[in-house]
Amino acid sequence: MTVHNSTIDNYRATEGYFECRSCGSRTVSDAHLGSCPSCGGLVRNIAVARE
Repeated sequence: MTVHNSTIDNYRATEGYFECRSCGSRTVSDAHLGSCPSCGGLVRNIAVARE
């Protein structure tokens, strides 16, 4: 399949916005977080919307 007239969004966040999957707390960090600083749960990067 060929897509015509499309542009690639090359946005790169300078900071990571992380949300804990367990407790829901949010944290901003320059480095990738492996776990939540509040509860130790798994975090996900929410800086760039995923489709």
